[in-house]
Amino acid sequence: MGRLKILLVTLIFTISTVIFAERSARIYDLQGLSAEIEMLLRDSDKPLMEGNSVTVFFSISEDKTIQYVTVAAPNGEMSQLLQEKLFDHQLDGNKWREGIIYELTIEGRTSVACLSK
Repeated sequence: MGRLKILLVTLIFTISTVIFAERSARIYDLQGLSAEIEMLLRDSDKPLMEGNSVTVFFSISEDKTIQYVTVAAPNGEMSQLLQEKLFDHQLDGNKWREGIIYELTIEGRTSVACLSK
């Protein structure tokens, strides 16, 4: 009977750990969105050069689309392009939360942009 109790406690502990780990996962995937923005800039022939950065502020609607977006970029063309492309953009995943304003900064490297932490 003692071994059965230990087995049962171990099983409950394992299951609760897995459930807790699932709940504490990231609320959103900024790296995925960062890659999408990088591709938008590359496709538009406006690469983000080393030393420059782009900061995007946005909020999410109920249907997981970007409903508000403001971009701080090195030039007005890049800012306008990102605002137009990202507005009403459907986001992947179901862990985005509406009512939160997200901030994403992308730093330029020689020819590749990356997520700034």
